Amino acid sequence: MIDQIKQLVYENCSQPNVLGVLLMGSVSADAHDQHSDVDLLVVYQQSEPVLRLPNAAWKWDVSYISEKEIKGLQKLSDWRANAFLTAQIIVDHTTWLPSVIHEICTLSDQESERHVTRWLDAYLNAFYRSMKAVRRNNELGSLLQASSSIMCLINCLFSINKLIPPYLDRVDILLDRLEHLPMQKTALSERFAAISKSANPKEQIILFRAPKKC
Repeated sequence: MIDQIKQLVYENCSQPNVLGVLLMGSVSADAHDQHSDVDLLVVYQQSEPVLRLPNAAWKWDVSYISEKEIKGLQKLSDWRANAFLTAQIIVDHTTWLPSVIHEICTLSDQESERHVTRWLDAYLNAFYRSMKAVRRNNELGSLLQASSSIMCLINCLFSINKLIPPYLDRVDILLDRLEHLPMQKTALSERFAAISKSANPKEQIILFRAPKKC
């Protein structure tokens, strides 16, 4: 499917103001289903182009971003930046697009250290609050705090690996990219799911102790 997408985009992307085209969304992350659109992000200079693509077995969803805007994401990360962790470059008429994508997704040493400290502190807070909620038979509170602790730990692990936080529904895919993990990837994913479902104290304690091995 991706090869077909790349061919159709390449054949229908000859406008001189198009600098590049990125495949985004669930298709680029290999997490799509039969209802998924094919998300494209067109990088342009000067005036915004209109990419005209032929009908296909899927629905096209095309967005546009200027050269200035995409380079600005390097300095001002927001929710849009997370999508670039799984982006694929289909068309590139620049000398800088790959490095810009890399810089959007990557933390500097100083940023990594700062983010690790912040997310680890948030993880510990949520972990302890979940454990207290379990002790007090506060089912909703324990589940919410346990899920919050998982999110904070995930963001901490990505920060350790000098990457920006992922969309949470892409974590299972992106864990393979991380060099530093507290345990084997499959076991870690299973523990994340188990804790989110039950707030089981034993599972939480195992996970609490594991990050020290990173």
